[in-house]
Amino acid sequence: MFDYHMHTAHSFDAETPPAEMLEAAARAGLREICFTDHVDLDGSGFEPADLAALARDVQALQGGPVAVRFGAEVSLADAECARRSREYLQGLEPDFIIGSVHLIDGVDPYDEKGLFREPKETVYRRYLECINQAIRTGFNFSVLGHYDYIAKCADYDDCSFPLSTAPELFDQIFDFLVARGKGIEINTASWKGGGAWGLEILRRYRARGGEFVTVGSDAHAPARVGSRIPEAIELARAAGIPYLATFDKMRPVLHPL
Repeated sequence: MFDYHMHTAHSFDAETPPAEMLEAAARAGLREICFTDHVDLDGSGFEPADLAALARDVQALQGGPVAVRFGAEVSLADAECARRSREYLQGLEPDFIIGSVHLIDGVDPYDEKGLFREPKETVYRRYLECINQAIRTGFNFSVLGHYDYIAKCADYDDCSFPLSTAPELFDQIFDFLVARGKGIEINTASWKGGGAWGLEILRRYRARGGEFVTVGSDAHAPARVGSRIPEAIELARAAGIPYLATFDKMRPVLHPL
């Protein structure tokens, strides 16, 4: 099993050193992990991770029973954010980059719960519109991270993200990604302790030509490392996704499902 979305003390919102997260991965029976600390140059004001230090940590942790990759989770927003992010990563050689959208019209729904006074369909649709714009700003990433981040933040009675919210927007997003050899992530943190959902969206991704997904717990502490990864893999399999991907120097390594 793999966990390709994990944060360490190099991220502004996590405190655990990479070595301790790796120990948790071994306890969880994982074969390979990727540390994906935050680079949020989207105007949110958070200090980006020291990726050079993370790269040194990853190098020092090689050789154990769990393979360790060097990655980043980079926030996508506008062309200026893309330019600053490219400059920030210059000279580094990550294995993997998650491209994530954390802001909806400049506001992070994780903090601004007032957004959810609007109907769920309205808010979720606007978030997809933000994704559809942000992925086209010229920054190179490996997979689209948590397309359902808005659902992770929401406080509706039913936070699940149905395809019917905006099927045409999902199609535009998936067509853009597939045409460029990019994938999507199944992020288990979005389920928030409820049932695993997203099957119809994954089936739509497959129908638009999607070949692979990555799976990630979005762990910010050892207790979440590897959380619900088997469910994510089964969901991908049920959707007919052919491959689970890991990455090496930004190239996908495909594992048949």
